[in-house]
Amino acid sequence: MHVALATELVLSPATMDGAIAAVWHAFDASPLTHVPLFEASLAVGAFVLWFAFFESLHLWLPGAQDWRLDKQLPSKPLSCFREDVHKTAVPALTYLGSIWLGQQLGVFTALFGSRPVFTEAPTFAQFSLEVIIGVVLYDLLFYPFHRSFHSSKAPLAWREQHGRHHQWGRQEVHAHNACETVQNSYLDAGIQVMINIFVQNISPWGFGCKHPLSRAAHNLMVTYLLSEAHSGYDLPFQSHRLFPAIFGGSVRHEEHHQRGSVCFHQFFKYLDDSTGAAPRAAPEQGPDGAGSEAQLWLAADCEVADSVSRGLTPARDAMPDAM
Repeated sequence: MHVALATELVLSPATMDGAIAAVWHAFDASPLTHVPLFEASLAVGAFVLWFAFFESLHLWLPGAQDWRLDKQLPSKPLSCFREDVHKTAVPALTYLGSIWLGQQLGVFTALFGSRPVFTEAPTFAQFSLEVIIGVVLYDLLFYPFHRSFHSSKAPLAWREQHGRHHQWGRQEVHAHNACETVQNSYLDAGIQVMINIFVQNISPWGFGCKHPLSRAAHNLMVTYLLSEAHSGYDLPFQSHRLFPAIFGGSVRHEEHHQRGSVCFHQFFKYLDDSTGAAPRAAPEQGPDGAGSEAQLWLAADCEVADSVSRGLTPARDAMPDAM
């Protein structure tokens, strides 16, 4: 599909520009998109949508456990909407409240300036380029922070700020659920939010000139990729399956959560591969030639599960760089 879309852009850019213009006019005509908290609310709503999607897959997808990284049905699926509703409500309310307060105090205007008024639709090329740049920069700029959270050379107080995000990996032997995406300390989450706000101002057309439609698509894309990375699934439509040379996806991120000292990218893999932070070994490929890194995590986690069953400390907690 992505090849066909690229071909369409090259052969008929006017068609794609027209489609984007139609979406923009509908977007701009809605009063909701002009509410100050629209972008923050869109991010929250998107997270809820992706969490519900991934955590309900076992209810309607035949053989869902076969697509799980641990080959088991998910543990405590959808609990973030029931008995553990605080896992979604607290991050959402904290995030929205912080953005609202920042707006009231003029923090974002002081840091990034006032936004220009947009009346024209972006071209498809502008829209695509702005979204791609934003996603790449978000992952790139958080990378050194993420790696420092796991460095044994960093102060313990700093590393502990990321510890909440790794609670599932310390307490469970099952692959993650999507809602674990937003289980963070305020500082950890705040760094990611400020990076996201910053990259939402980056555009080849000028700082602060990123089109509102591109900004909205960015929020949908980033929330999806983050949720996918924590989903515990290895499905054919996921990013690492569609673009295996580019994305690390859920397979590598689950490896990060289970081991702690590898795979620090949230989406991509180029820095991990070039700095020795990729998975330690490449196991034999499965019959379809795909999912080899998932097999590596599964094999490693079997050892962890055995350690837990015997009352021993999981290997991932014993690693010096693990949280």
